[in-house]
Amino acid sequence: TTPVDYELVWRDRPSHVFLTRDERLIEALSGSVKAVIGRKPALSTSGGTSDARFIKDYCPVVEFGLVGKTMHMVDERVALADLETLTQIYLRFIEDWFEQGAS
Repeated sequence: TTPVDYELVWRDRPSHVFLTRDERLIEALSGSVKAVIGRKPALSTSGGTSDARFIKDYCPVVEFGLVGKTMHMVDERVALADLETLTQIYLRFIEDWFEQGAS
């Protein structure tokens, strides 16, 4: 093979990294998780990127969802029981959040 000369120029990211500091939002979602599965979630910034980086300037953002070994692969899949639990958590959060009159 023939070597290829190239130059890589790192410009700027299309969006900047962020950290949600809305404690009320974080606590509300954490409380919903605890109410449904019986334990509080570990807060983490690990993982990849998401479209949340594009909407963070327009509304509060907390990223939350299922994880697994096949995420974003051609054979991506999750257990139905996990999806049902996630649905219960989302429902609990939405009910609690809007019942509090969040603004």
